[in-house]
Amino acid sequence: MDIFRSFGFAACLIAATCAPRQQPSAREHRIAAASQFTKHCAASRLAKWNIRGAAAGVDCGILLVDTSMVLDDSLTEAIHYGTGVYGVVEGGVRRFTREREFRGVAYRDRTGHVRTFGNLQGDAEDLQPCR
Repeated sequence: MDIFRSFGFAACLIAATCAPRQQPSAREHRIAAASQFTKHCAASRLAKWNIRGAAAGVDCGILLVDTSMVLDDSLTEAIHYGTGVYGVVEGGVRRFTREREFRGVAYRDRTGHVRTFGNLQGDAEDLQPCR
């Protein structure tokens, strides 16, 4: 009886270790990308601005960019398109989000004002970070 039990345990162990791992979902990829974005910003010349990224929206398809600065339209566009010294990531936030399949970006400054780019479909009103 012990041999059957040992054989059964070995078979279960082999099946568990040889089973293919489940691929991360698109949601998980975007959450990880937002974390990566925050790290890029912390290492950039704009680190003092405390720029942080979080995946947000119902499907986590929006990159929510929070900053401790007050942003105006031209500054937001410079960060979004990666113009000059405001290129916190190569090619700008626009390229970053396209390569990582976000459907839009929302920039929220310290006053709470939100500026959006892309397809947010009404999500800009209640942007909660994905967990």
